[in-house]
Amino acid sequence: MWTGWPFGWPDVGVGDVGFAMLLSVLAVASLNGLSTFDQHAGASASVFVLLLTAPVAFARRNPLGTTAVLAAGGALNWLLFDHFVRCGAALPAVFYAAFVVGSRSKRWTALVAGAALLTANVLCQSFSDPELRPSVIIYMVPIVMAFVVAGRLLWARSTAVVALRARTVELREQREQTARLAVAADHALIAEDLDGYLHDRVSEIAEAAAAGRAALASSPDQARESFFSIQDSGRETLTHMRAVVAGLQADSSTEPQPVLAQLDRLLAQLPSAEARLTVTGDPRMLPPGVELSGYRIVEHLLLALENSPTARVAVAVAFTPGTLELTVAGPAARRGSSRPALAAAAERAATLGGTLRTYAGHGRQARDGGAASAG
Repeated sequence: MWTGWPFGWPDVGVGDVGFAMLLSVLAVASLNGLSTFDQHAGASASVFVLLLTAPVAFARRNPLGTTAVLAAGGALNWLLFDHFVRCGAALPAVFYAAFVVGSRSKRWTALVAGAALLTANVLCQSFSDPELRPSVIIYMVPIVMAFVVAGRLLWARSTAVVALRARTVELREQREQTARLAVAADHALIAEDLDGYLHDRVSEIAEAAAAGRAALASSPDQARESFFSIQDSGRETLTHMRAVVAGLQADSSTEPQPVLAQLDRLLAQLPSAEARLTVTGDPRMLPPGVELSGYRIVEHLLLALENSPTARVAVAVAFTPGTLELTVAGPAARRGSSRPALAAAAERAATLGGTLRTYAGHGRQARDGGAASAG
């Protein structure tokens, strides 16, 4: 079972390493008569040709550094081992590096520098490889630029998706806040009306009590009627107050709040090719506040992960007799962009007496949030 690279190397995937090894084997084979080309370059050329293929294993981890090594490798192979066929393995490495530069470069300076270094690599190959000619630069450079643009379009799409998801969460929270403010305003208006109503009823009761006291000696029947009036007014007032309190306790929301059972729908909305949900323990319906907060915690933690179609995301929900533990694992986004989402998740967990923990391991950044539950 694959557990990740040692030394905590992020973004060095098995696919990248496998692709680099395949290109390296192809390059060495082409230099030593093991392909359709009858050439025997020797051990030194076989070692130096790896500078044109092996660096792609680290392209996603360090795009600009990879392009620099590829450019240097192209220059060295041109100067030291001229007139050997290497393009079958070296050009695919350039195209892949160009795509990664476009999709991973955060600054335009890095993007331009990476494209320029890859162009230099193609220039060196066109002058040193017998299968190529200097004239191929006319169409080879546009091909490299096309891969850079394709990667940049993917980066722009991923960035837009992240911004849209964050905006959606913000709008949802704003809608909830607006609903809470509207409910609070209604409660304030009801309280004001209730205060006026009670003031009027108490005034009527006080007037009836004064009239009954004045007529108690001279007209017992009139005093009795006044006291009956006080009794009826008191009952009517209590009935009205019970109705008001019952209305305040009723749920005023117009749509159901999300619950943990809807996490599968949340994961289905992610652009990730692989998003897995695991539930352990004894699943049960928790108090509404815990259900809503648990859903929101997972939602915030997903925003703290890298938004990529190739990202692997795992969400685990563990029910125990006294607690609810939520674990979200996947490649982390940049610290600056993930900090607000982590802060929001920590605040949600703290409201329920829970904690939020983050840790890194096996080339992945995990977000783990636990929220205490009474049931």
